[in-house]
Amino acid sequence: MKKILFLILLMSLTACTTADKNFVDINNKRIQVEVVDTAEAQYRGLSNRENLCQDCGMLFVFGDKQMRTFVMRDMKFSLDIIWIDEDKIIKIDKSLLPEGPDPINKYSSKEPVDYVLEVEAGFADKNNIKIGDEVNF
Repeated sequence: MKKILFLILLMSLTACTTADKNFVDINNKRIQVEVVDTAEAQYRGLSNRENLCQDCGMLFVFGDKQMRTFVMRDMKFSLDIIWIDEDKIIKIDKSLLPEGPDPINKYSSKEPVDYVLEVEAGFADKNNIKIGDEVNF
């Protein structure tokens, strides 16, 4: 009986872990994403992190479409920034270099966007991700 209860508990924990993960698909490439949808989390972004796991990213979800500007403040690794309007990629900034607490460079969407996806530098080229590709949430 204890073994059965243990198995049921183990299966439910595994199901919760899998269900809590978020993914986006681009060009048949599945990307595990950390969703950030608050102003505080969006400001912090990936700052001061050592790296991203393979095939992972951070998805910035905004409640509206606006021109967006990002910086590489306190980053420890380079990024590709993928700018998304609804479900289409409209711009990709590739291999952006880390900067310190007072970044000089600013990266902006060329049109209003409602999503931004940050991935490790080189990810877009490695996976043939390009402007016009559809993003499935």
